[in-house]
Amino acid sequence: MNFYFTEEQNALREAVAAYSKIAGSDPNRDVEERDSEFSWDVLHALGDRGWTGVIVPEQYGGLGKGAMEYTIIMEETAKELIYGPQNLIQAQQGLLAVGTEEQKSKWLPELAKGKIMAAQAISEPDAGSSFQNIQTTAVKDGNEWVLNGLKVHINLGKEAQLMMVLAKTNKGLTEFLVDRDSKGIRYEKQDPIGLRSAPMYDVHFEDCRIPADSVLGREGRGIETFMAIFKLSRLGVASQLIGIARGCLEHAVSFTKSRKVGESRVSDFQGIQWIIAKLTSELEAAKLARNQAAWLHDQKVNHHLETSIAKYLAGVVADEVVNKAFTLTGSHACYRNRPYDRYVREVKSLLAGGGSSEVMLNNVAREILRPSYHY
Repeated sequence: MNFYFTEEQNALREAVAAYSKIAGSDPNRDVEERDSEFSWDVLHALGDRGWTGVIVPEQYGGLGKGAMEYTIIMEETAKELIYGPQNLIQAQQGLLAVGTEEQKSKWLPELAKGKIMAAQAISEPDAGSSFQNIQTTAVKDGNEWVLNGLKVHINLGKEAQLMMVLAKTNKGLTEFLVDRDSKGIRYEKQDPIGLRSAPMYDVHFEDCRIPADSVLGREGRGIETFMAIFKLSRLGVASQLIGIARGCLEHAVSFTKSRKVGESRVSDFQGIQWIIAKLTSELEAAKLARNQAAWLHDQKVNHHLETSIAKYLAGVVADEVVNKAFTLTGSHACYRNRPYDRYVREVKSLLAGGGSSEVMLNNVAREILRPSYHY
C-alpha cells in the first residue's frame, strides 16, 4: 500500500497550490468574505483547468481521476482560503453512484466543467444527523412529485442550478434531483460566521413540482444514496480542514521564526518548539489517515471506518492549530486584517460539515464493535 502521491499527483498539487495562492490574494476575496458572496470567477477558473470535474469520467467531460486527486484539490484550495469544488464533487459522486444514464448525461457535463453549481439539502430545524426527524415530504401526483418542507444550513443553495433534496415518501427517505428553475422554491440568505464565500440559505419548498424521474437512486433508499455520496465527500471536508490547518500553522511558525524577544527569537524557546512539533506531528497523522481512506476508495474497498477516522483526526488537529496559533503569535493574531480570525471561523464551520467529531467517533465505535472487526 502506498499512501503517498505519484509524480502526476504531485504535479497537480503544485499547480493547484500555485493557482490558489494567486486567487487567494485577490482583493475581491476579501469583499466576498465580508458580504458572503460566491466567487464565480474562481469556479470558472477551476473548471477551465478541469479541477471541478476531477472524479467525472472523460466520457462526461471530466478528468477521470480518483479520490486522491480530489483531496489534493480540496486541501490546496482550502490552504489559501478558497472554497473549492466540494459541492460539485458531492453531486457528481451521487450521480455516478446511483444516477440513471439520462441523469448523468443531463447534469455531469456542466457540473464537470464548473458551468453550474450544485448543493445538498439535508438538514432541517429538527434534523441534522438524525434522519428519522426529517419532515420534508414528497408526494406523487400523476407524472410529478410535490415537495413541501424547509431545509436549513444549505451552502450555495440559491447559486445551485441542481439541488439534491432528501425527503420522505410513502416508501421512506428518498433523494431527489431538483432544478433551480422549478416553481415553489424560496430562499432566505443567512449570515454565518464561517464559509462565507459559500453563502448559506434556508430553502423553503412550497408545493414545488418536479418530474417523476427526479428520484436519485431508488425510492425509499435515500440513506444508501446519502452514504454513497458522503463517504467520499467527508474526505473533501477532512482535506479542507487539513489545508486550513497547514495555512494557519505556516503563518504562525513563520512569525515565531521572525519575531525577536531580546536576543532570541520566539521559535528558540523549547515550549514553543514543542507546540510546533506536536501540531506538525498531528497534522502529518491526519494527512496519512486521509490518504489511506482516499487510497481505499480508489481501490474500491470499503472505507467507512477509515473515512470517519480521517475526518475526526483532521477536525481535531485543525481545531487545535487555529487555537494554538494565538499562543504562538500572541496579540499579533488578534486583528481582523490578519488571517487567524478567518481560520478559526472556517474551522468551526467545517467541523460540522459531513458530521461532527462526535458523529465520527460514533461511526468509528460502531465499526470496531462489530463481531467481524479485528485489531
